[in-house]
Amino acid sequence: MQDTLQNSSVVNHSLKPISEREVDYTSDWVDTLMIHQSIFQPPQKRFDGEPMSSNTNSWVIAVLLIGFSFLAISRSVYRKRFTMLHKTLGNWKLSKQIIRYEKVYTHPANILMTLNFILMLPLFFSLIYTKLFNLEASVEKQYLFFTVPLAVYLIVKTGCYQFSGWLWDEKAVVEEYLFQSNLFNKYAGVVFLILTSLVVYAPLDISIIGKAGVAMLILILIFQLIRGVVIGLENGKHLFFIIAYLCTFEILPWLVIAKWIKISL
Repeated sequence: MQDTLQNSSVVNHSLKPISEREVDYTSDWVDTLMIHQSIFQPPQKRFDGEPMSSNTNSWVIAVLLIGFSFLAISRSVYRKRFTMLHKTLGNWKLSKQIIRYEKVYTHPANILMTLNFILMLPLFFSLIYTKLFNLEASVEKQYLFFTVPLAVYLIVKTGCYQFSGWLWDEKAVVEEYLFQSNLFNKYAGVVFLILTSLVVYAPLDISIIGKAGVAMLILILIFQLIRGVVIGLENGKHLFFIIAYLCTFEILPWLVIAKWIKISL
């Protein structure tokens, strides 16, 4: 009789609806499975992409494209002059050959590389200054603010050197140094073209790139001054006269420009 009742209870339990039978199960085995899963399966890290704010103006990209175009044209179209300029960095006496046989200022490669320097140096420092200090002023105003003094400085510097060479009858020495000075400007234009691209595109600290740019500018200026001293000594000039000459035409204008920018800002 007891067996019959047990069998009937099993049958009745099996005849219950599925929803009623699921209620009878406990969730202990579910918790056990979740614990084992958390142990044997490494935690999944989720990286949600954050949209970049497109705060870079289109004209900045256009200036970068112009700079790279100038460099590409100089490298491909005027390969001979570009190669000679590159070799002059290690052999400064090669500049005498360029001055003697080729155009110094009006050669297309020289013009393109100089324009690249005038475009890139102000663009780099305007972007660095605006982003580093979170200025409300637009980058366009900062760019013009840096470009105008640089262009005026280069024009006045060339005119003063030419006038001093005519006045003291040292045209050959002045022309050789002017070529070397403009040559370092061309190298600086390439360097700041790369650094400006890093500012716009690379996820790097702005302060680090800014310090690298200032260090490169000071290093190029030091090499330029050393090259000027060597040229003066090679031409038999007195060291005191050379230092006074370079301080007047090279160091003093940069100090005046830096002071003017500091007061204006």
